[in-house]
Amino acid sequence: MLTRARKPLLFAILIAQVALCHCWVVKECLAQAAPAGVFPYREEPVNYFSDDLSDPVSTLRRKVERGDVRLEFEAGTGHLRSLLKALGVSESSQMLVFARNSVHARLISPDNPRALYYSDAAYIGFVPGAPFLEVSAIDPRKGTVFYTVSQKKGEPPAFNREESCLLCHASGNSLNVPGQLVRSFVTDTQGNPTRGHSKINHDSPYAQRWGGWYVTGDSGRLPHLGNLSTAADLLDHDRHPDGPGRAVALASRIDASKYLSRHSDIAALLVHDHQTWMHNLITRVNYEHQYERRENSEEALLHYLLFADEPALENPVLGNSSFETVFARQGPRDGQGRSLRDLDLETRLFKYRCSFLIYSAAFDNLPDAVKGRLYRRLWEALSAEAPPSPFDRLPRAERRAILEILRDTKPGLPEYWKSSI
Repeated sequence: MLTRARKPLLFAILIAQVALCHCWVVKECLAQAAPAGVFPYREEPVNYFSDDLSDPVSTLRRKVERGDVRLEFEAGTGHLRSLLKALGVSESSQMLVFARNSVHARLISPDNPRALYYSDAAYIGFVPGAPFLEVSAIDPRKGTVFYTVSQKKGEPPAFNREESCLLCHASGNSLNVPGQLVRSFVTDTQGNPTRGHSKINHDSPYAQRWGGWYVTGDSGRLPHLGNLSTAADLLDHDRHPDGPGRAVALASRIDASKYLSRHSDIAALLVHDHQTWMHNLITRVNYEHQYERRENSEEALLHYLLFADEPALENPVLGNSSFETVFARQGPRDGQGRSLRDLDLETRLFKYRCSFLIYSAAFDNLPDAVKGRLYRRLWEALSAEAPPSPFDRLPRAERRAILEILRDTKPGLPEYWKSSI
């Protein structure tokens, strides 16, 4: 955990580094840090900066400090590969961001993008040449917790808890809880954001997504803002702003040998868009209960859980890495072999539109009263002959399949879930 003396220094360093390359983003973060809906998360009952953590990174840190786990150092990528393996994060989840909107902004560019990797509960950021890895993980009670992991050859990696990240990651863009952000900025040719969107999730129109990101795989005629990293790309986009997203030959833009994968897979991007906001909603609902507030976040969580406002894919898309296979095989699967992790990618993201994060530790940690209300509303939406809008957009056969999958695979469901429909 950071000492009080170190906190102001890191905050000042963050502001100095960020202001050099993307002050527009910082101004927006500050504007979004409005008092409405903000929680005193430094105080009880959350006590955000206390050491009673159970996120995957804090668990790994304790193992490293005890000597139970050793992270290996490799030339070029440092502790990255070993850290991913220790956290159960697949290299196939790699996504590449050339927008300069992180603490390593001065190192990021279209030819030296930031790589992001993720699992259900951990996120890792790597920039070639950076002195540390950026890491965040989901604590079931506190929400997203932020760390840096040092990248120094010959020294054990130091895991440092970071506060400065909350400048942006505890703002209106993350539902005013410590959470994840997915942004989409059209940049100039150096990667500096010029315009865009600061709150991307699975409800966002595809035409607003992935500005400042590389997108590999086949997106067909799906509109998006990815791959606009050269003057020619930007000019073409200005002339045809409503056209399909541009494909990219990644090898012509970057030195792929600096990274663990040669992809920035569209399938990984789509799942990432979904799960980051889902984490934020779960944390928001949990905070409202802990601080004895009753707002509308439970209903928002239910809507998002069932993809009530997800835009349809205008044409099939296809990833070009092993991400789809790796992601889907993590299960669990019901007696018919079906899973909430089965991707569709033809008309929508998932074949069965109920979030796989219903299995997460964060969801399971929601107070019993909250889960009781959510389970009742979920049962009503899935079992009704004619559910109310917007849940009626899921065909009855799909709703029945989701109900059966959950009944087979989700422990702790209320007894009434066992009744036939």
